Amino acid sequence: MKLSLPVEIVGMGAAMPENVVTNADFEARLDTTDAWIVQRTGIRERRWTAAGESTLSLAVQASREALADAGLAAEDIDLIIVATITPEHTLPSTACELQAALGCRWIPVYDLVAACSGFVYAFTQGAQNVCNGLAGNALIVGAEAMTRLFDPDDRGTAILFGDAAAAVVIRRSEDPDRGIVAARLGADGSRARTIYIPAGGAALPASNNTVNEKLHFVRMEGRDVYKFAVNQMCAIVQETLDDVGMSVDRLKLLVPHQSNLRIIESAVKRIGIDPAKVVMNIDRYGNTSAASVPVALYEARRDGRYGPGDDVMMVAFGAGLTWGSALMRM
Repeated sequence: MKLSLPVEIVGMGAAMPENVVTNADFEARLDTTDAWIVQRTGIRERRWTAAGESTLSLAVQASREALADAGLAAEDIDLIIVATITPEHTLPSTACELQAALGCRWIPVYDLVAACSGFVYAFTQGAQNVCNGLAGNALIVGAEAMTRLFDPDDRGTAILFGDAAAAVVIRRSEDPDRGIVAARLGADGSRARTIYIPAGGAALPASNNTVNEKLHFVRMEGRDVYKFAVNQMCAIVQETLDDVGMSVDRLKLLVPHQSNLRIIESAVKRIGIDPAKVVMNIDRYGNTSAASVPVALYEARRDGRYGPGDDVMMVAFGAGLTWGSALMRM
């Protein structure tokens, strides 16, 4: 959908645990090898939270860096949206706990659950709130402790995930040509159980049986997810470009969700974009769900891969099944 949401990113921050888990660590205890993992996923290492670290601690660290980068104090923030599927607690929202930890005013804050698409959803919502006057400065965070959600003895999922957080501060731009010029958000709930956690919700509350049967861990239909991700990434990128009549060659940078290197490479080939324009860091962090896109965007800015006036597209897909894109003129 063609949009005119004139916002600008004025601050960015990221937080990754210091604890690095390499493929060799899995070789020591699972029936797998470094070569097997790299061939199928492209992942070589990932960051896992240590004792005392959590979704909230990572979100706080990333948010403080973003505020400092923007030259703002906590009391300058008017809205907080936290995209996460690993909340600090089931109740209250992680956004409420982040608000308190940062020392913000009594502003609207909430969590958004769209799995790996969460940050793109949250970023788009934040931009709408800034543009309609609800917020002057909005803090948008993607934060995950994915290591809390997988079976460490399941080589099919344990190797995939990492923990991280990243945050951006956005405000209305005085230049009407900057900001989100197109975005697409969607979901197919009929495929909700392609990636899901059976227990822990209202349908199947925690019990001795659910714990013993490992029903609180992620279950995933890998082949179905792969096909969906490649097809949907190709479709949403092209549809978003078509919304504004833009060719793929005009894109300065594509920032995809870091789910699997093979998914990204297959989609990139079909889209026809120069691989040099695609941000890829999955080899170092694995799949960090809602933190994936903002961490990649943060590193791209740090490395000088885009600047003012450049067209940058964020694209993601995840459990739900959900997907989202946001084409932004920086």
